[in-house]
Amino acid sequence: MPLVALLGSLSLPAQTAWTLRTPANAPPAYTAHAMAYFLPTDSTVLFGGAFGGVRSSDTWLWNGSDWSQAAPATVPPARVAHTMVYDLARGRLVMFGGIAAASGVLGDTWEWDGNDWLPMSPLNSPSARRSHCMVFDPTRGTTLLFGGYANGDLNDLWEWDGTDWTSIPTANSPAPRRAADMAWDPVTDNVILFAGYLQPADTWSFDGTDWTQLSPATVPPARYDHSMISDRLRERVVMFGDISVGDTWEWTGSDWLDRTAANPPAPRLDTYLAYDWVREEVTMFGSVATPETWSYSAVTPATFAVLGGGGCPGSNGMPPSLSSTDLPWLDELFEISIGQLPNNGIGLMISGLSDSTSALGPLPASLAAIGMPGCQLLVDPVIIDAVFAVGTTATWGLNMPNDPILLAQQFYSQCGALDVGVNAASLTVGNYCLSTIGGK
Repeated sequence: MPLVALLGSLSLPAQTAWTLRTPANAPPAYTAHAMAYFLPTDSTVLFGGAFGGVRSSDTWLWNGSDWSQAAPATVPPARVAHTMVYDLARGRLVMFGGIAAASGVLGDTWEWDGNDWLPMSPLNSPSARRSHCMVFDPTRGTTLLFGGYANGDLNDLWEWDGTDWTSIPTANSPAPRRAADMAWDPVTDNVILFAGYLQPADTWSFDGTDWTQLSPATVPPARYDHSMISDRLRERVVMFGDISVGDTWEWTGSDWLDRTAANPPAPRLDTYLAYDWVREEVTMFGSVATPETWSYSAVTPATFAVLGGGGCPGSNGMPPSLSSTDLPWLDELFEISIGQLPNNGIGLMISGLSDSTSALGPLPASLAAIGMPGCQLLVDPVIIDAVFAVGTTATWGLNMPNDPILLAQQFYSQCGALDVGVNAASLTVGNYCLSTIGGK
């Protein structure tokens, strides 16, 4: 019997929202700047852009609540229409190209190490350009650069490994274009590219070897100078930016969803999105007449946390142990792994709505009286599910209905195992977790 059978089932509207932030300090109302989150210092880094017709070489940092201007010893030339991404493999920000203060296009590569800008000297490099797009591809472990403009639109593909740029030949490719954008798709582990200046509303996927044009059922209006970013918490690609409408779209791995809120940010070009890994939200700044800072996130995020409980050892000398890299989102399958089981045995998942009390009395409760010495019940045993192990691991799954009554509902789960002969009850139990149901 699934836990969600305790509750009903209804349809659910979009569960995301834009929030206008009110920092004490802010950069000028830049447009055509670049931004990327820098994990080592938990800050979103903004560089360059234009305000009042003047191109900037300033570096600003957003800490989730306020902006501060950095003072690096080395400063790249002022620019607009450049790109910047975080290289997760090396812990650096990578910046390339743009339009200089003197209006010439740039072909320089810079990195931010958390304190200073470092000029890079690759043997090979993409040609100077502006309005290109870049993304860090975790599958390849490199930064990818595509297209842009310099005496004509481009569609070449390059990768940066921290030392040098390498051209990537492909059998297929999007048409030459500028002012497109791309982002890593956490569902397919591919890179997604959409539209661009004077381009159709086409969606392309790069799998690390070649480009494929996709045919989603729903297609956003064509656009350019928009921004796309991977929302790692919700496993979506978020897209915002258009000259005529402030619409928000999400790529699910197979289709586009219109997620435009009731009170979205005003339409804008040359904006930039960054994903804050710690606060699990998208940040947007500027590209309008006022220095606006916006955040975009789930109204009710899903969470999962292992709370502890050592359990009691089985015949293999170890207690069962649960873990998960998944989250309990409505309308999705939520899975928890149970490890350290007897080989090809049976795992158990005990679930309920409390870890402090149950029909049997206060928790935790000793199970010695039922033949399980050294074992403790840690959650209210409303539901007990059995799952078969493959080797020493079993997977317990829970299909979440798309039901608003479940939002923010918390439930507890403790793992266990059938282990014949380990004690009088032939049962062991392990650690436990708390799950909070969220909506994407």
